[in-house]
Amino acid sequence: MNGKLYLIGCGPGDADLLTLKALKTIEKLDIALIDHLLTQEIIDLIPARTKVVFVGKEKGKHSFPQDQINAMITQYAHQGYTVGRLKCGDPYIFGRGTEEAIYATQSGIKTEVIPGISSAFSAPLSAGIAPTARGVSTGVSIVSAHLSGDRVNLSWIPMLGVKDHTTVVLMGLSRTRQIVKEALDSGIDPLLPVAIVSNATTAIQTSIITTLGELIGVAKGAPKPAILVFGDVVNLAQTLPKYQYEPKEEKYDIAKAS
Repeated sequence: MNGKLYLIGCGPGDADLLTLKALKTIEKLDIALIDHLLTQEIIDLIPARTKVVFVGKEKGKHSFPQDQINAMITQYAHQGYTVGRLKCGDPYIFGRGTEEAIYATQSGIKTEVIPGISSAFSAPLSAGIAPTARGVSTGVSIVSAHLSGDRVNLSWIPMLGVKDHTTVVLMGLSRTRQIVKEALDSGIDPLLPVAIVSNATTAIQTSIITTLGELIGVAKGAPKPAILVFGDVVNLAQTLPKYQYEPKEEKYDIAKAS
């Protein structure tokens, strides 16, 4: 009597950026296991008949360890329920979706993964920054400054010295002091442009343009969640358009969306 697990990428925040497949799948769930960063307007799309379980894993306030989340997925799926694990961004971009997919498939649970728009790309765009642009950046790297056990990851710092390259850092705002020290000690130019983009694609989005040398002081006042963007592409924010958030006046109609 196995049910099915859907790992659903819910995008960066704006419900308008959900894929149609994600929206249709949310509509048919029996159980929804949701992350703490999921915006209220996306939570509002979950049907009233669906059981919603909060399994957010906020830094320093883990409500559920990963083993317990895995056990819940197994329990509900083996009872025949259609289970959705609603994850911010894309399930396979620093979201533990890979671990959950492996666990579920090894437990004999039919599993489907639905892609989502990652903040690694949508946040720069929303601030008027193109991660790649001819004549400015020929490549982009996406890294995390956070490792398991609350450890910092600085192995990517040498990328900051690569010419015509963009580095997008997730989970790095609280690590700016270590990032800046390691970068300056490695000879990275203190004038390297940096952007802090917070709450991307939502009504409360903010973006701050600064430099590596000024990053520590500027970061103290930046809201979370946020990403960091390093590279000359940050200067494009002066000319490129910003993402326009549109307030939601009513809930989505699945039939119309189809």
